[in-house]
Amino acid sequence: MTMRQLLIPDSGQSVLTLAEPLTLDVIGRLECGLANLLSKLRQELRGDQPDPGDLEFESWSLNLHFTKEIA
Repeated sequence: MTMRQLLIPDSGQSVLTLAEPLTLDVIGRLECGLANLLSKLRQELRGDQPDPGDLEFESWSLNLHFTKEIA
């Protein structure tokens, strides 16, 4: 089991607990999973009427996580 204390800018701290060792592959899966989770939480808090600006920003920020740099 892997545990890491994380400092989240402007939000405080959190503890990350994983059942497997921390590797680059695990970090990639965690990054995608957290992006999806936070997107769903944002939608729940937003209610039925999403703000167009929020939708645009959300789509841009999600694409940022999935875009790979070409070397």
